[in-house]
Amino acid sequence: ELAAFRPRERVALEFAEAMTRDSTRVSDELFRRLREQFEEGEIVEIAAVAGLFSYFNRFNNALEMEPTR
Repeated sequence: ELAAFRPRERVALEFAEAMTRDSTRVSDELFRRLREQFEEGEIVEIAAVAGLFSYFNRFNNALEMEPTR
């Protein structure tokens, strides 16, 4: 539930989700809200982390890897 997060965190999570679902369709309105909360470098960091974790998930799913401790 996004309501538990502060506005800054909510927009970062929305961006990460939008990027994961279809990175070619992240709206200008969402970028506008991101820029209200974050500097350009911070947005790049959010995108990098979201992209890397999306990659790791897809990689592990493709290889049917199970989590280990």
